[in-house]
Amino acid sequence: MSNLIRYDPLLVRALSGELRAALQGRQALPQPVFDADLSCTLPLDRGQALRFDLHPQRGWIRLVGDDEAATLREDLDLSARVVRVSAPADERLLRVDLHEGGRFRGGRRSLVVELHTNQWNALLVDSEDRRIVSVLRARDAGGRTLRPGAVYRPPEPAKRTLPDRPRAELLGAWMSRLSHLPPAERARELVRRFAYTSPVNAASLLGPAATREGEDALAAAFDRWWELADGDPDGAFVLHTPQGPQPYPIPLDGVSYQPADSLLGAMETAAGAAPAEGEEDVAGALLARARKRLAGAERRIGSLRAELAGVGEAERLRAHGDLLLAHLDWAEPGASSVVLPDFDGGETEVSLDPALKPHENAERLYAEARRRARAEARIPEVLEQAERDRERWAGAVDALERGEVPEWVTGALLRSEQKEKKSRAQPVERLPYRLYRTSGGLEVRVGRTSKDNDRLTFGNCLPSDVWLHARSVPGSHVVLRWAGEGAPPARDLEEAATLAAWYSKARTSGTVAVDWTRRKYVRKPRGAPPGRVSILHAKTVFVAPDGALEERLRAE
Repeated sequence: MSNLIRYDPLLVRALSGELRAALQGRQALPQPVFDADLSCTLPLDRGQALRFDLHPQRGWIRLVGDDEAATLREDLDLSARVVRVSAPADERLLRVDLHEGGRFRGGRRSLVVELHTNQWNALLVDSEDRRIVSVLRARDAGGRTLRPGAVYRPPEPAKRTLPDRPRAELLGAWMSRLSHLPPAERARELVRRFAYTSPVNAASLLGPAATREGEDALAAAFDRWWELADGDPDGAFVLHTPQGPQPYPIPLDGVSYQPADSLLGAMETAAGAAPAEGEEDVAGALLARARKRLAGAERRIGSLRAELAGVGEAERLRAHGDLLLAHLDWAEPGASSVVLPDFDGGETEVSLDPALKPHENAERLYAEARRRARAEARIPEVLEQAERDRERWAGAVDALERGEVPEWVTGALLRSEQKEKKSRAQPVERLPYRLYRTSGGLEVRVGRTSKDNDRLTFGNCLPSDVWLHARSVPGSHVVLRWAGEGAPPARDLEEAATLAAWYSKARTSGTVAVDWTRRKYVRKPRGAPPGRVSILHAKTVFVAPDGALEERLRAE
C-alpha cells in the first residue's frame, strides 16, 4: 500500500521550519505517547498536542486539541521543554529535541520521526548515549535494529549534490549529469543525483527539459532547482494530485493547487479529504504491483548477466574434448581428471566423470559445449528484452509515484489481478507435479515429492511419454510428454534432463548423468517405498544443472 502523504526532503525541511516556529520553547510531556493505531502524540501546553499519524492510510502531522487527543489531561506532567526542531539536509527525518532538567540522565532526549516511503516510524532517543528509549514500530530494517535499548542509527544519508558549492561549479555538474540523457530519462537521474528533488517535483523542475533537447531548457531547469535548493520555501499549498491532496511548500507547474494558511493547515485539509477506512487504494495497489514487476525484471537480468559472464565456456569445453580425444590412452579408468599436453606446448587439466570411459567423456564434453554455445547465442537477445522490461516497469513506477497512472499499466496489472482473484475463487486440486515447457513447446512435468513422483509416473502420463531421472541420486521423476516415434528432439530432451538434474541431490554438481527411457519401461517393485522404481533399460545424457533455465521454462 502506498502512503497518502508523500514526504520528500523539501516538504520535511519546510515542516521543520514551521514546527520550530510553533513549538520552540513550549512545555511538553517528556515521554511521547505511542499508540497501537500507529500514531505518536507529544502533549504540549495550552491544551494542545503534536500528533504524527503514521498509519499508511493517514500520514499527516497536526497540532490537535482536547477534542482529538485523548491523552490530554490537566494533570499531565509537562516538565520538558522543546528546545529545537530540525531536519538534516536533504533527508526525510524530523527531530524534536526535548530538555528536562534532571528528570532523566543528561536531561535531553530527541523525538525522531522517520518519514521514508513505506517505513514511517517514531522513536524516542537518549541524546547522551544514543540509545532508543521507546519506539512506535519495533523492528529490524535495512541493517538497523529499531528496538528499545539498541543504539540508534539513522537511515543512510542520500549523499546527493547539495547547493554548497559555487553556482558555476554546480551548473557544470548539472549539465554533465543531464545533458547527454534523452529527455524522458532526465527526471529519474535528477532525483538520483540532486538534493531536494523527488518524484513529486521533478517534472515541474525540469519543465521543457523533460521533453526536449537543448542546453537553454536545461539551464532554465537548473535555475529552478537552485532557487528551490538554496532558498528556504515557506509557502503552504495543497496540490491536487491523482493520489489525493498533497501538502507542499511550493506550487508546481502543471499541477492544480489551492493556497493554505500553513503546512499544518494543509495537513488538516488532507486529513479531511482522506478516504474512509477500508476504501480501496487503487493507485497504491498499482504501485505495489508495478514495483513487484520491476523487482522481478531486475532478478531476471541478474541471472542472465551471470550466465553471460560464462561466455566462452563452450569453446573451452570443446577444446578439452579435442585434447581428450587426441590422448584417449592418457586417461586412467575411474580418474576424475587428467593433465594433458595442449596444442600450445603447455598443459591443461581436463575434468572427467569417473563412471565413463575416455571416449564417453569426450562425447560428454562436446555435448555440454553444444548446450553452452546455444545458450551463449541466445543470452544477448533475452537480456536485451529483459532490460527493456526493466526500463518499462521503472518508468511505470516513476509515473505512479508522481501520481500518474499510465493506461498500459492499468490494463496490464488489473488484468493480472483479476486473473488471480478468479483463480482464488475457483481453487483447483493440487497437481502432483510442477509444469514446464521446453523451447520446442513440449510439456515437461516434474514431481514435487516422493509420493507425487509415484502419482506422476503411474497416473499422470502415458506409456509413450519420455521418463527421466538423475542417475544414482535421489530426485524428482520427470516426464517429457512425447508421442512421436523414436527419440524426442535433442534440445527438448536436454532441457528436460536439465530439470531432472536441477531437482535432484546432484544439483550442485558440475555435470549430472540423467537416465531416460519410455515410461512403459518403468516399473514399481512390490513393497518399494514412495518414489522408488526400477527401469528395464535406459539411455543416458549428461547435463549441467541450470537454475536460470529452470526459471525460463516455467509454465505455471
